[in-house]
Amino acid sequence: MTKAAKKLIEVALPLKAINEASAREKSIRHGHPSTLHLWWARRPLAAARAVIFSQMVDDPSAHPDIFKTEKAQEKERQRLFRIIEDLVQWENTTNEKVLQQARDEIWQSWRYTCAENADHPRAKELFDRHKLPAFHDPFAGGGALPLEAQRLGLESYASDLNPVAVLICKAMIEIPPKFAGRPPVGPIPKDEKQNEMPREWPGATGLAEDVRRYGQWMRDEAEKRIGHLYPQIEITPEMTKERPDLQKYAGKKLTVIAWLWARTVKSPNPAFANVDVPLVSTFMLSTKRGKEAYVEPVIENGGYRFTVKVGKPKDSAASKSGTKLSRGANFQCLMSNTPIASDHIYGEANAGRMSARLMAIVAEGERERLYLAPATAHGYCCRG
Repeated sequence: MTKAAKKLIEVALPLKAINEASAREKSIRHGHPSTLHLWWARRPLAAARAVIFSQMVDDPSAHPDIFKTEKAQEKERQRLFRIIEDLVQWENTTNEKVLQQARDEIWQSWRYTCAENADHPRAKELFDRHKLPAFHDPFAGGGALPLEAQRLGLESYASDLNPVAVLICKAMIEIPPKFAGRPPVGPIPKDEKQNEMPREWPGATGLAEDVRRYGQWMRDEAEKRIGHLYPQIEITPEMTKERPDLQKYAGKKLTVIAWLWARTVKSPNPAFANVDVPLVSTFMLSTKRGKEAYVEPVIENGGYRFTVKVGKPKDSAASKSGTKLSRGANFQCLMSNTPIASDHIYGEANAGRMSARLMAIVAEGERERLYLAPATAHGYCCRG
């Protein structure tokens, strides 16, 4: 019969540290698996790591021969807690010193288990002290559990009925280990020198570098072949007068990342029946603190034009809601504030009278995005 020691997870965990690290993880983007592909109900990596570690490591009370008193057991338990508290920190995700400390504890508990089950009839097969048990997750989803099991030194096997989940797991768990420690082989981007590259490529850094190189190569090739179809935008002196933040780009031609459009329909107000009014759920372009940008419509000469402002809007509620009145297809006329019912919008669309108007341009700056007012030439070009 198999002898199983009581595990740490059965007794206690440093829940406060685990919960705080898991909550903080939600705001982390760079390097997080969630940036690879969105997946609903994704498990926090911190919690997954802590749970797997505490499932594999024995609680000190399981070894009364080593920790003879409750005080000694609690002292050892607190030491394990400190390992978990370090382990769940995002900054330690790739910290080999912290990870190796956790792996050593897992190995130690596993060897205790192997020794306890030395008389098991299948001990040679099931309790090999030189090989950790494999980790199996038949419903892997976003892959948090098998990824963290792999990070802690276990051989991971993951599967799922959803092919998207399978693809995510392949990209995170199956493919990177095959290229671990290997140097990149992709074409070095122009303006970069070979001697600037590191000579050692630990883990999957070589694979990551190849992804970057081939991504740059594809971008360069696309620009060569179809770049002429996507005009750049020039920052003129007139633009810098209204926008001091554009001063350092004066006279430069910037690459356009995106053209932001607004759907339009004819106004239901008879006084403005000839005006195509916008259906916009928000005029906010960027809500990042210190980088706020928004569209401000200017009504003039029986029509309107869009301008782009930076900073916090004077009427933040109006900017956030755009021309939308409520849930669903319910808007208001920009010219007269007349409500636009959903029936009117559907009728215009079915009659082929729904159109679009360029609302803003997003350009690539120096490690930043620039939001610019629409240029007439760009509107014609994009329509063409």
